[in-house]
Amino acid sequence: MNETSRGMDDGEDRDLLYKEYVRLADCCNGYIKDSLSDIKLLGAIGAVLAWDPVARMLELDARMNQPVTPVGFTTLMLVVMFLLFYNLLKQSIFFFHQARMRHFETRLNTHYPGAEPIFALALKWPEWQRRVHDRIAIPTFIIFYMILILFPTTLMVLQGFGIWAVLYAGLAVVLALCHLASVLYLVRCLERDMRSSSET
Repeated sequence: MNETSRGMDDGEDRDLLYKEYVRLADCCNGYIKDSLSDIKLLGAIGAVLAWDPVARMLELDARMNQPVTPVGFTTLMLVVMFLLFYNLLKQSIFFFHQARMRHFETRLNTHYPGAEPIFALALKWPEWQRRVHDRIAIPTFIIFYMILILFPTTLMVLQGFGIWAVLYAGLAVVLALCHLASVLYLVRCLERDMRSSSET
């Protein structure tokens, strides 16, 4: 009788853990979709704000009479950086959900012993991020920062907005460094949480 009730308790415990695990996985999938859809928002904002200066640059006969407006590029850069920092907030929440998923995965895997854990989506992510994802993300960010900083600065210099170019480049570099520092801090927190989870 006791073995039967214990088996029922184990089954109910496993079902409860699995339901909560699925709920957290759905939340993580939602955050991933939102983060990936931000590129559409960036593209739309970039098209709206950059249309005027780029269109003026392409009108060769009116290029000198109607130069590129530095305010447009500065506004675009500020909006893009705001979206990048806002995306980090969503990544922080995503990492928190992953941390909770790791606890559930560890407990669920005790019900299914074996050489390879069955539930390992959150358990394996930090290693995959360090080994694969970061090696792709770092060059991507470098290219993005170069486009964000060098292209508008070059156009402003060519149009004679030297002071604006210096101010824009300085502000863009400061914001890019702040963003990079925030990304590195978030990744360190993820690795620290992973180490603490493996120790317990």
